[in-house]
Amino acid sequence: MVGLAALGVVRDQIGCVAAAREVAIAAARGASPPPVEADAVEISSDGDVVRVVVRRHRDLGILPGFDITATAVAAVEPDQ
Repeated sequence: MVGLAALGVVRDQIGCVAAAREVAIAAARGASPPPVEADAVEISSDGDVVRVVVRRHRDLGILPGFDITATAVAAVEPDQ
């Protein structure tokens, strides 16, 4: 049971990293971010850098739940 839960957590972590990366790239290009499966998506800009944090809560049934967080950063692309 714990092994299967751990595999699910790893899958969710990989998904959060991929989602954060996709949203950061879209925001850096000035495009609308793609929809992501997450509890919270935070997009912030600091000069020429876009930072995206994706959070997802993982409930493990009888075990205590926890949050999975991934962060991605992308440089803002200049206007063409």
